[in-house]
Amino acid sequence: MTQRRRPVAPRTKAGPSAARDPARNVWLQLGLPEAEEHYMKAELVLRLARTIKALKLTQRDAARRLGATQPELSKILGGKFSEISVARLLRFLAALGCAIEIAVASPGDAAATVTVRDRRKRAA
Repeated sequence: MTQRRRPVAPRTKAGPSAARDPARNVWLQLGLPEAEEHYMKAELVLRLARTIKALKLTQRDAARRLGATQPELSKILGGKFSEISVARLLRFLAALGCAIEIAVASPGDAAATVTVRDRRKRAA
């Protein structure tokens, strides 16, 4: 199953990327600096929560796999992730078996993307 992350780069012919669209990015609406980064982190935390749920892990067990503490993971999943880097969130997803693909686009080309895929095999 492939889940595409929303584009995080310049406008495409179809319109602005989700991270740059004020209708879809609350941090832009609030005028906060680093709004696109906050949006990307929120998307990654959402995927982290879904992956933990799909694996049927407790926060304690998930935290052990991630090399974090349960209280730290609880804060992240509760929306307090401003101090966590995008790289660390990507490492967390990789530790849970997700494949991370990053595509960087040239100016004028299609928007850059970050894709998170579940590498686990699914029963038929």
